[in-house]
Amino acid sequence: MWTTVQTTIAILIPALYCLARAINDLRARRYGWGLTGLFSAALLLLTPIPTNVVKVDLPIAGQ
Repeated sequence: MWTTVQTTIAILIPALYCLARAINDLRARRYGWGLTGLFSAALLLLTPIPTNVVKVDLPIAGQ
């Protein structure tokens, strides 16, 4: 679980930075950089987070 938290933090901090820069650039009418920042933030936020799956086989009742 700790790895998932670290991965989430490692992805969220740069994504928030890209989003803040994008908003700042769009307000300053630098549309190319603003759209690039929005696209970068979207890519970071859509990155899948690896998790561990545990499979448990339960015995069938009556056998």
